[in-house]
Amino acid sequence: LAKIANDGLGSRCIMDGLLDGPAKEVASKYLYSKLFNRLPFLAAERVGHHVVMKLFHALPYDEKAVMSAELSHSLNRLGSNAMGRSVMASCAVKEYLEGENAWREALAKQKVNEEWLKDILGEDGGSGDEAGGKSRKKRRKE
Repeated sequence: LAKIANDGLGSRCIMDGLLDGPAKEVASKYLYSKLFNRLPFLAAERVGHHVVMKLFHALPYDEKAVMSAELSHSLNRLGSNAMGRSVMASCAVKEYLEGENAWREALAKQKVNEEWLKDILGEDGGSGDEAGGKSRKKRRKE
């Protein structure tokens, strides 16, 4: 599973399908249990960090704390490249080290920002400007 999570096609097609699909809760718990020991490695990889962040957002609250604790043991590895730093920010690893209240506040702030972004973009995630795309295609044909 770690090799699939660290593969470009496997992570986007298989892992994203599991973590975004209808069986998201079951799949996230299963993947978390199987990938737990490989999380610091995946978090520092170019492709694998995407799966770690998606897995974090799909997990229940109590397991997010355990995942942040596991990632906090590998601060040097995560801080060594941009992907690891992005996982540290997304999973609120440094806030977890400061204390549980700071960690909860960071997660609440992330959730508020996500909700705000959903409100701006709309529920479907599109920009609502479908006509603009059609006119651009027409210009290319001419």
